[in-house]
Amino acid sequence: MSFRQFPATGSDGESYVIIEFREQAQGASHERPRYELADGRHLIRQGQEYTTTGGELRLSTA
Repeated sequence: MSFRQFPATGSDGESYVIIEFREQAQGASHERPRYELADGRHLIRQGQEYTTTGGELRLSTA
């Protein structure tokens, strides 16, 4: 598994770090990456926007 981090801005104006996790097993190239905040909350990606699974926070990387 590999990961990378990148900055995002929340709808609340705060700065956040999004962590993208990718599997590195053979034949896993079709698997989609998983996204989380540094505090462990899972994110759903929609283009360049990310939303917590409960919808309480919307993040943008643009």
